[in-house]
Amino acid sequence: MHSNAHIHQWDDDLYLISLPVPIPGFDGFIGAWLYCADPVVLIDAGPASASPHLFSALAELGVDRLDMILLTHIHIDHAGGVGLLSDQFPGAAVVCHPKGIHHLIDPERLWQGSLKTLGELAEAYGPIAPVPAKRLLGSDQLTHDRIVAIETPGHAAHHCSYFAQGTLFAGEACGVSLPVGDSVYLRPATPPRFFLETSLNSLDKLLRLHPHQICYGHVGRRANAMECMAAHRDQLIRWKEMIHPFQKNAGVDRPAAIRACADYLVKTDPLLKAFGQLPADVQGRERNFLNNSIMGYWGYLESMS
Repeated sequence: MHSNAHIHQWDDDLYLISLPVPIPGFDGFIGAWLYCADPVVLIDAGPASASPHLFSALAELGVDRLDMILLTHIHIDHAGGVGLLSDQFPGAAVVCHPKGIHHLIDPERLWQGSLKTLGELAEAYGPIAPVPAKRLLGSDQLTHDRIVAIETPGHAAHHCSYFAQGTLFAGEACGVSLPVGDSVYLRPATPPRFFLETSLNSLDKLLRLHPHQICYGHVGRRANAMECMAAHRDQLIRWKEMIHPFQKNAGVDRPAAIRACADYLVKTDPLLKAFGQLPADVQGRERNFLNNSIMGYWGYLESMS
């Protein structure tokens, strides 16, 4: 048992480091995975504002070196702290999708875009420090025999997942999975610019790996990886059918139609049945994310009509 409440040990070589940010409902929602096999890697760095918690946890675990820092994508809740982390471990290669490299060398555009999109949430996450170009490695150049990078666009065009000896670090390619008592709450993480077929193709790539466990970016590990991924694949297809009537009949009050659609999904989707057991502040957070995901489908359905 670790004195640091932010450290959760899953296996002898697998830890989830929870990264708190000062936002209602976000406690326990953001984390970094530490995989202490060979090589020693950290999957995602979290936001910059949580870096002190991350450094403290790594020190408590006796981590004095990282071989690689693997980024699933460069959204600032996953990669905002990578510049600070890279300075702490300058010998670690920072691996990300090739499309993300220039944003990490010069993060100003990424930061301004995050401020525009997220507003106060971005400010709570904190600004992004750059990563020296010599420390960066495109995921397409990763050639380690025990860790494989898989391009999994969908949640983001620059999304990668990582497969390490039966363990899948999925980022948000397989949705968001929250433990709720004896149940699991699972939802899509579809962005406003969403393409269903792209996400399904990425899931199919991951299913072909047959992982025995899956580690979610948000949040935790599931031992029944194939079952979780298959359920999420079905959910993505189901949401298209469930959202379509609301999109088609929205009329002029689109925000009201999206809210009504979210209410319907919460009541009807079997993978959201644990929503009512979530704390009130987490429900508020999830409502916002559900609305965002619905808007992703909305634009996708509009593009098909």
